[in-house]
Amino acid sequence: MTKPINHTLLPKQLEFTGAQESEVLYSGAFGAGKTRAVCEKVVMHACIPHNRVGLCRKTLKSLKATTLVTLLQGDGFQPPVLPPGAYVYNKSDQVIKLNGAGEIVCFGMDDYQKIGSLNLGACGVDEAVELDDYTDWMMLRGRCRNEADPHRQLFGACNPGPPTHFLATRFGLAGSLNPAPGCRAIETCSSDNWFLPKDYQDWLDSLTGTHRARYRDGLWVGFEGLVYDSWERKVHIKERDISRMRRLGFVDEGYTNPGVIVSVGEDGDGRLHVFREFYERQINPSDFVAEAVRRQAEDNIEWFVVDPSAAGLIADMKAAGLQVADTAEVNNDVFDGIRHVQDRLKVQGDGNPRLTIDPSCEQTIREFESYIWKPGRDEPVKQFDHAVSAIRYGVMWLEQPTVPITIGITRIARVRTR
Repeated sequence: MTKPINHTLLPKQLEFTGAQESEVLYSGAFGAGKTRAVCEKVVMHACIPHNRVGLCRKTLKSLKATTLVTLLQGDGFQPPVLPPGAYVYNKSDQVIKLNGAGEIVCFGMDDYQKIGSLNLGACGVDEAVELDDYTDWMMLRGRCRNEADPHRQLFGACNPGPPTHFLATRFGLAGSLNPAPGCRAIETCSSDNWFLPKDYQDWLDSLTGTHRARYRDGLWVGFEGLVYDSWERKVHIKERDISRMRRLGFVDEGYTNPGVIVSVGEDGDGRLHVFREFYERQINPSDFVAEAVRRQAEDNIEWFVVDPSAAGLIADMKAAGLQVADTAEVNNDVFDGIRHVQDRLKVQGDGNPRLTIDPSCEQTIREFESYIWKPGRDEPVKQFDHAVSAIRYGVMWLEQPTVPITIGITRIARVRTR
């Protein structure tokens, strides 16, 4: 049998890994060590001979990009949870066999055919708040029946969501509700992790409103009102000299809804300024592309950033000779994108934000002042969201580790830091 792997755990992580209830949730803020805690608990169960332990996330792609990195490669200065030589990894079957012990079966909840055939002793879910509903959770609970494991647990970790989420209800995290029988939640906040870099903790301390409550303090609270609640006309509406700025065009496709092109300048500090807008309904695709060509010439736009799902428009713009950014691998999650735009609206140490709008861009300004959350849900209302969506696409492209730029006729890559 493989010897237990000893790692130093934070007190809340230790409490989570030792919990023996049938369902356990590690609910925590940013930087609270959630993914590592799930991996540690999965490995503890997998050290039991003949045991099969599930490790999953909403999609297998996201599991490979995040959770398996922590498990097998380590993150930052942290070593991998499973050291090299302690296992054999069958990548085609996504099974990790521990030497002399059990095995870990890796999967995404997007593969229902595989889930239905699993016979597990325990299962760990990373970012459990991503699960669609209670049915997903109970399907996993029903897989935990392998008698090799004396506890047969379902456990997960996640950032807090709205108090209406099924996990908040099940684990007693929504107001005065009590947890369901056999369920235990272990709550943690960012300050519980004393290994966080000071500048990162300072950034968390700078958050406000619901973002601070969730991502710094670890509370299950709901968004309400304006999506961009830090918006202020006197701060974010201003004129700027764009003569020395790099020019970009952020695009949202539309016909019944408005088709949008916002012309954006980026200064040497990476701050963005929306200086011109095109915002029209019922414009056919060929006319929209012709407008983009005009904007490219008049505004000296180097790159257009388009909604990754608008494949036809992207192809038409490229055929017209426009430089269209490759957004195939860009994170297009709406919630993540909103958070990045909110970060740019935040006033910096010099008293200025990282995103401003020219007063002539009346429709873009109207959307920032009208874009609201659905009551009780982490989802904005699909209205007044066209210019702000175009900006979101552009911001997420710019937030990549590298983005292409053009100098003369030579295409190069520039590393971006936040």
